[in-house]
Amino acid sequence: MQRYFINQEGESNKFWNIVTNGAAYTVTFGKVGTNGRVNRKELADVATCEAEAAKLIQEKLKKGYREVGTDEPIPAKQATAYRPMDEDLFWELIAAFNWKRTGDDEAVMRPAEKRLAAMPAEDIFAFDELLAEKLYLLDGQRYADACYPGPKTYIGGQPYISVDDFLYSRCAVVVNGKAFFEQVLANPDEWPVNMEFESVLYLAQQAYERKTKGEEYPYVSQVSFETYSNKAGWNVA
Repeated sequence: MQRYFINQEGESNKFWNIVTNGAAYTVTFGKVGTNGRVNRKELADVATCEAEAAKLIQEKLKKGYREVGTDEPIPAKQATAYRPMDEDLFWELIAAFNWKRTGDDEAVMRPAEKRLAAMPAEDIFAFDELLAEKLYLLDGQRYADACYPGPKTYIGGQPYISVDDFLYSRCAVVVNGKAFFEQVLANPDEWPVNMEFESVLYLAQQAYERKTKGEEYPYVSQVSFETYSNKAGWNVA
């Protein structure tokens, strides 16, 4: 049996082929246009080999691969039209988070990180700026009250909050998507208490490092997302 698959979704342009021969199978994979790498595995019997090959095929199909016929030419990769970073693209990247990997923040963000890394550096910086703006909008007394319901500890006559925890909680509002962000922005009572997602603060940096193969991230957002930066939100002159 010989089966051929390609994945040209998003920035991908990869192939994955499998050939079974008795109780053994050979997998060839790599970037379209290259010879790729070869792995061979021998199993106990034909039935076990066919079952494992079928499982591998299903895994590839779930990851976006599609099968092509043995005589079907591999189509040329279509160039993606350039889209400058804007509100719509920002929320599209947030929506790309893979929440099936909840518990591993890096894995959750990886689809968005890969897409962002394929964009010009200026768009990575613009994403960072848009994120900071949204966190800034959620920085204020009424949002903090919703984030920390119930009795509060007072220090110097002011209710105590952890500036870091409140920032990470604001991150959780943003990563839950545009509709939820707008809902909470208008109605703080919808705040997701006891939820945090600090890792999104480093998404742009990680995308830039992926793009540049480790260069130091040079950008600092013009808008500050640190707690108490939004003076109007805290009624501070």
